[in-house]
Amino acid sequence: MKKIKLFSALALTLALAACDDFDLPNPPGQTNTDPEAYFENSNLVMAPNSQAISLTAANEANQYVTVANITTFENFPEGYTLEVDMEVGNDGTFSKTTTLSTVIDGDAVTVNPDLLNGAIQSVITKKPGTYDVNSRLAAYAVRGNTRLRLGGVNNYYLTEALNVTTFDATKVIEDAYYLVPCALDGTPNMGAAIQMNNTAGSDVSAYDNPEFAIKIESPAPDGYFFKIAPQSAISAGSAASLYGANPAADGMSGKLSTDYGVGHISITGDVLITVNMEEDSYSVNYAFEVLYPFSGSTAADKLMLLYTTNYINYSGVAAINNQWFLGAKPDKKAEPLFRQSEEEEAVVSEDGLVMTGLLTNDPSAAQIKTPVRGNHLYWVDVNLVQLTYSLSAIETLSVIGSANGWSNEPENVVDLTPSKDLKIWTGTDIHVGPEFKLNANHAWEIDFGGTKVADTEGEHVYNITMKGGNLEVEEGNYDITVDFSVQPYVLTLKKK
Repeated sequence: MKKIKLFSALALTLALAACDDFDLPNPPGQTNTDPEAYFENSNLVMAPNSQAISLTAANEANQYVTVANITTFENFPEGYTLEVDMEVGNDGTFSKTTTLSTVIDGDAVTVNPDLLNGAIQSVITKKPGTYDVNSRLAAYAVRGNTRLRLGGVNNYYLTEALNVTTFDATKVIEDAYYLVPCALDGTPNMGAAIQMNNTAGSDVSAYDNPEFAIKIESPAPDGYFFKIAPQSAISAGSAASLYGANPAADGMSGKLSTDYGVGHISITGDVLITVNMEEDSYSVNYAFEVLYPFSGSTAADKLMLLYTTNYINYSGVAAINNQWFLGAKPDKKAEPLFRQSEEEEAVVSEDGLVMTGLLTNDPSAAQIKTPVRGNHLYWVDVNLVQLTYSLSAIETLSVIGSANGWSNEPENVVDLTPSKDLKIWTGTDIHVGPEFKLNANHAWEIDFGGTKVADTEGEHVYNITMKGGNLEVEEGNYDITVDFSVQPYVLTLKKK
């Protein structure tokens, strides 16, 4: 780091007076009790680099890139070193930033092109290109362990954007990928290719989220044979650059490469195939619209179901009596069925309300037992990729909110009363508002909030979800009904 020694005798006196431990050559006339306040007036002026910056050109020339030039720098104390940090922001608000160290070379403030490229990837995008990069500089006077910011803790220099062209991609990731069905011998049917969906949304760059997925039907009895095509192969109508698959031992995942043969999905029915084109990998998962938590003699059309938005995580409330298993169809004998895996014993929490474990589709496996004996309502979470489940008993359901000081204490709340089948929970003449939620077991591990969907003079209707937002209503007394038999779940308040 180059040390800049432009300073005045007055500046030196004031700076050293800030520290009582120094033996001064000339006793100061006053003590500066705020070192940062003194450095406000160091007259540092920097001009931005208005030229376009090519990180590739700088890297090939083995040079740092100049982001600013020091044009004025006065009244800086001897013995201190000027250091400048560069912050790169996601946009002009700098709501997300990363900080780089700079090197002062003469009057130039420079940065390592590799570090600047990494910063852009971290907070803006990983997609190669030319961007207006929002940046700002913070300057410090440094001596030993002392680091004083010029102008105070919120002072920045140069909040202008820099025009930066990032490195070319080390691995090209295209904007779109397709699932191409193949014959048993590997011959692709390019005309039947299906575009896969970016799992983060269509407006996200594939470099920032290289994961694509599509739901398909894998036919019985042979399953589904496939290859993966980038957009360029589809546009060219060429099968030469398709990715084949090398499956792992589980048959549900593997690696992708243009050197591999045709991939095979051996399970049948609705499946979700997901590819990660940065890692050249794929995974296969069941893709059921809902899961049926079968328990006892309850018919499928009477069950409270588990729902999903991604065909991986399924959740919902369910009435379960002592033991249960999961089905993918409204038929408790239709495969696949998921039961308790023998590979790992289920774990029950200390309070006896929560149980976690592993699932298996082995038809000989035993049903899953519940942590609480008898018929209870549970919040159920299932991950069909990892084949895990969590079962949390709901013993009480209460209205908690500003009307009772958000107190969970049993004496401060009114518990709702469940119907015999546990689908409907009601309460009469309960003081509610202006903000409230439902929670279970007088705790916040399980709570429900959401949004208002209907509002009349005497009735307010809400769609509620697990961990939804606070609900709002005019403060007063209401009859309350919670209906878990519909999706989304519905909460209704009727004014008394």
